Amino acid sequence: MYKQVLIKIETKYKVIEEAVQLLEWKITPSDIECHIFWKDTYVTDEEYRRLLPYQRINHFPGSYMLGKKNELCRNLNRMRKMFPDDYDFFPRTWQLPYQSEEVRQKQGTGIFIVKPEANCQGRGIFLTKKLDPFLDKHYVVQEYLSNPYLIDGLKFDLRIYVLLKSIYPLKIFMYQEGLARFSTKKYVKPQKKNLGSVTMHLTNYAINKRSKEFIFNNDTNNDDVGHKRSLTSVLKYLQDQGQDVKQLINQIKQVIVKTIQSVQGELSHLYRSQQHNNDGIEQCFELFGFDILLDSSLKPWLLEVNHTPSFSTDTPLDKLIKRNLIRDTLILLDVKNKPKKIYLEQKRAPVYQRPIKMSLEEKEKQSAKMSHFEENHLNGYIKIYPDENKDYYEQFMPPKPKERENRESVIIQQLDQFKNVERAIKSQAEVKLPQQKKNAKRLSTNQSFSDLDGQSLQQLTGRNIVIPQTRTTSQQRPFSSITTINRTISAVRKAALANQYYNLNQSQNQKRLVYPPPVELPPKPVYKMIPIKTFSFQKIENSQKNE
Repeated sequence: MYKQVLIKIETKYKVIEEAVQLLEWKITPSDIECHIFWKDTYVTDEEYRRLLPYQRINHFPGSYMLGKKNELCRNLNRMRKMFPDDYDFFPRTWQLPYQSEEVRQKQGTGIFIVKPEANCQGRGIFLTKKLDPFLDKHYVVQEYLSNPYLIDGLKFDLRIYVLLKSIYPLKIFMYQEGLARFSTKKYVKPQKKNLGSVTMHLTNYAINKRSKEFIFNNDTNNDDVGHKRSLTSVLKYLQDQGQDVKQLINQIKQVIVKTIQSVQGELSHLYRSQQHNNDGIEQCFELFGFDILLDSSLKPWLLEVNHTPSFSTDTPLDKLIKRNLIRDTLILLDVKNKPKKIYLEQKRAPVYQRPIKMSLEEKEKQSAKMSHFEENHLNGYIKIYPDENKDYYEQFMPPKPKERENRESVIIQQLDQFKNVERAIKSQAEVKLPQQKKNAKRLSTNQSFSDLDGQSLQQLTGRNIVIPQTRTTSQQRPFSSITTINRTISAVRKAALANQYYNLNQSQNQKRLVYPPPVELPPKPVYKMIPIKTFSFQKIENSQKNE
């Protein structure tokens, strides 16, 4: 089934090619033949539009809303205003310079971590107490969590891999295996002396691997050794310490689902506006890396989301986890060759016909097949949305198109009812005028005008007549009060007009209004058809032969 699948890869990570080889897929340089595109960077709108109906790509349009720190800050803060109790899983975050006044008020209350908007791997991150020098610059400022959970005296965070398989309808899968990145220096609460110690306060692998104290894990069987360990080894350690690991995993699931729900409305709008309207084909998927920190009470805090998590394999543990992750991701996509064959047959037909839209019954059957396939091919994944908590998550979802239409129709009905009530109130408040039309005598077909002598016009028509008031001669407005309009005439128009005037009135008490006469346009030129001499190549060839 998988031997006929073609994939085009534009990446610097070799582990992706190894995962493709495990599935016995073929790597192709062609943009038309491939079933899947895999790229490390964001994808432009033109690349989305060039996708053929049977092709898929590993990024969603607008995924920067999660991957960029400033966009993530904006979306989560918006949801926190609406649901303050449910969206309390990320530290207080501000976006500079747009929220500089709020940050200035918070200054002096603690320690802040300052991050660039779009950098990754810990580049440009620092801790500070004073924020005045950065208020007019583009940074993301976050409250520093000074009470992290420690293992062996070291601060650490968890890298959770999340597959967004579909945005409309929403389908989210979490990989059961991940990584735990440890700092290399034992943690001490931040003070003036140690604010610059990045290997103590930051857990980024790209920063700590340069330290002399960093220990690499060279044995996949001992995944609880070194400064980069497996997620399962950390969960096992917490369970041995008597912690409720099941509750922790449920909290992490909620953090992931709510974070993606904060951008679900915008992502689904972009996806549906740029993708082909093909039923049953999910053209986009994305693999995110969620960075989660545990505090001393074992509460998970979201630090950031990576839209292209690193797939570097510096250690055997890295290679094992990431290769299995990519392989299980590609299997879960359920790529088939049938849509490609159907599309090519339609293109080769003499008359191209658009595919017929599926009925509701066919869509339900197809969605049931897809869900059945997903349940049987999860491998290392677990489905976290939709799940048994779907009713709880519905309150954070944006309204669906049908729900919006129903709401609009209800609003229109309420407005119509309000207008009817208003009209009824107005009709009751109006005073009925006396019906004078019944007393009016009108001329019938058998009457003459002599029969109506002596009747006024008001009696004949039944209407009140208003006689216009006439002004006396002294009250009339003199025509001389109208000012004369003097316009400048160019030298060209002066010569053309040549003292020709048109007098509207010749009264002595009235001023003379002068208007220029209409300018006569010159006659249109007459074009003559000039015949063009023709020649033939045969004459030229004959002349050349004679020569």
